[in-house]
Amino acid sequence: MVCDHKVIARHKRRFTKNISYFEPWHYVRLLSQKPGTLRDGAPFVKWELPNAMTRIKDLYMKTKGSDRDFVELLMLVQQHDITIVENACELAVQQNTLRLPAIINLINQLLDPVIGPLPKTHSYPQLQVIPKADCKRYEMLYATQEDAA
Repeated sequence: MVCDHKVIARHKRRFTKNISYFEPWHYVRLLSQKPGTLRDGAPFVKWELPNAMTRIKDLYMKTKGSDRDFVELLMLVQQHDITIVENACELAVQQNTLRLPAIINLINQLLDPVIGPLPKTHSYPQLQVIPKADCKRYEMLYATQEDAA
């Protein structure tokens, strides 16, 4: 595909009778309207995602309504880049924090890993121990909340 004399997309042409070929990424935006299509929609049946994303998808598909969370994760690929989201998913699998808010936090850490000093820091209380960003704490809090419910 060409727009303004610039190639914006390339697709292999396939000519096979009675066989359909799909590019799942073309349908991701539609998933926000019908997330259930992710379970057995033709473009998504044999979709090969990176290992960490496949593991997260498999976990989400076990829980009713979690397909929406995975669709939101796929939409993040549209906003950022597949490598950023894939790296965040790998970190989430390593840290065993597979919930969407934790993955979004990891994406934000990858995009902006260091927060600069605040202006006029002398007026803020100084921390004695600098907290370490750890999504495992989120998982522990979430598990405690589920036990209470």
